Amino acid sequence: MAKSDLTEFEQVELEFKKMQIKLFQRQLSEQDDKDERLKNQRERQVADFKKGEQVKTRRQANCKHRKGGKNNNFGKGDGTSYSINMNTYPDGRQVIMCTRCWKEVEKPARELKKKDPELYAKMWEEWKQWSDYPTDNSPSGGKIFEIERAA
Repeated sequence: MAKSDLTEFEQVELEFKKMQIKLFQRQLSEQDDKDERLKNQRERQVADFKKGEQVKTRRQANCKHRKGGKNNNFGKGDGTSYSINMNTYPDGRQVIMCTRCWKEVEKPARELKKKDPELYAKMWEEWKQWSDYPTDNSPSGGKIFEIERAA
């Protein structure tokens, strides 16, 4: 059927349908572009997060967890006191945290001793070491409430 065989109304309708198809194709293309940008953004965010975690891990491994450092030498940490705080969270967990590198050492739960004795011993040894560090910091206040863990 040639274009001349169509009535004027049919020609207008055909042109309208062609325009709708082009619009739909453009919308699909824009959506594909948006999806690709979001995918790339997520990949960059994951890469940035991993890089940040590596930097944090490296900083924590090199941190002496001590106060001090003359001449703006943050990493020196040459004081006699440790730069740590002990916190008790609302769920009852006790954590000692270095205020310089943000490393946290959690007191192991008693249940862990039965489930994984090796991990418990490792965590307990680190907890004991950190809790023996001399510091002039006091705990972060009294316990206002406690959330009990369900078995």
